[in-house]
Amino acid sequence: MRFPPAFLDEIRDRVPISSVIGQRVVWDRKKTNAPRGDYWACCPFHGEKSPSFHCEDKKGRYHCFGCSVSGDHFKFLTELDGMSFPEAVEKIADMAGVPMPLRDAQEERREKERASLTEVMEMATAFFQERLQGPEGAKARAYLRDRGLTPATQQSFRLGYAPDSRNALKEHLAAKGVPKADIEACGLVRHGDDVPVSYDWFRDRIMFPIPDSRGKIIAFGGR
Repeated sequence: MRFPPAFLDEIRDRVPISSVIGQRVVWDRKKTNAPRGDYWACCPFHGEKSPSFHCEDKKGRYHCFGCSVSGDHFKFLTELDGMSFPEAVEKIADMAGVPMPLRDAQEERREKERASLTEVMEMATAFFQERLQGPEGAKARAYLRDRGLTPATQQSFRLGYAPDSRNALKEHLAAKGVPKADIEACGLVRHGDDVPVSYDWFRDRIMFPIPDSRGKIIAFGGR
């Protein structure tokens, strides 16, 4: 769901970020200056003995000088508690005493479509990763190794391999029940009036997934 910026600003302004984070940490009494809205604690994102995690109510932001995590109310809840963004917004809105905006049917439909396509892109990413590690990916793995990309790096960036086949990915997704329209909407196959039968867009390519700011795969680069 997309939320009006004014609504997000309102609930952020009504809820001090320290009241959100304070539910998960113990503020350091020596460094914290509560009257000024200046708080320090041991970071909840990594283990430490000296408080290097700082949040400031005036700015509505937090930052750890130890591990460099930073963000606002919503990011804290999504990254530490694993909430989805809408869940984080709903929690802050509840704390602020502000009702959630109504969702119309059209927005609901668009949200479901986006979620469906995100799932298809995730399935394609997993397919490419599996092929890279299989017999078909031997040449691609050697290419990456020769360029200093270790298996750990390949895994970290979720690199993959698109086999030299016109239909491998298309048939894989279809077998999992993915509608043809969703495969086309994700840009994973070539299709159109001048293409009698759609076929895989990427073939015999090392695949580089491209994530958005939330880590969701939105596109691929192929080499």
